[in-house]
Amino acid sequence: MKWDTEKRAAQYDDLAARTVPDMKHFYATVTDALPEQSMRVLELGCGTGLLTARIRKAHPEAAVICIDSSPAMLAVARQKPELEDVTWMQGDIRDPWPTGPFDAVVSTFCLLALEPDGQRTVLKRAYRTLRPGGVCITGCVVRPATAEEEKCQLARWETFMQDAGLDPEEVRRQRASWDGARARIPTPDGFREMLREAGFTRIRCPYHRGLYTVFVAER
Repeated sequence: MKWDTEKRAAQYDDLAARTVPDMKHFYATVTDALPEQSMRVLELGCGTGLLTARIRKAHPEAAVICIDSSPAMLAVARQKPELEDVTWMQGDIRDPWPTGPFDAVVSTFCLLALEPDGQRTVLKRAYRTLRPGGVCITGCVVRPATAEEEKCQLARWETFMQDAGLDPEEVRRQRASWDGARARIPTPDGFREMLREAGFTRIRCPYHRGLYTVFVAER
């Protein structure tokens, strides 16, 4: 869930595969939710381009603009030949964005770096920058509604990481990252409410497995 991005950017893709259960279907749900006519796509917190590559494959004709705060992560993304025509921007996602409208604003995991008020601000900006019929697609972790379910899902997540070959120290680091971010992690109902507050009325959750969800909100 958390990495020292500047020091560990080169290992990010491998770490993601070992910490995100069912990663293939998680990302496929995000790209499947893109509008058929996706000519302009804005990706927030693109990291090393894990999602970006899937967007380019699904919509090779689209103009894809990506924002990330980490120079090291962007350096890895720029080296990927399939992403050579992507526009990369280094910066904070709370800073001004390129001029819209966009057909889609997408992100995976980056909103949890912000406090809840910051998450709400970004979602409201996404609503304003989308064209009518455009979509905001957010892949993220969510906090189960009860303490019992949270304990159960965290145990399953730790087991997945262990089975994926992460060493015990890394598993402990990832588990501690949940505790550190917990106050910023919404429940599914909480995230849905933030989308409503942003102005979205057509909201669906096509993916929810364990701690991981994908929300799709249409303007």
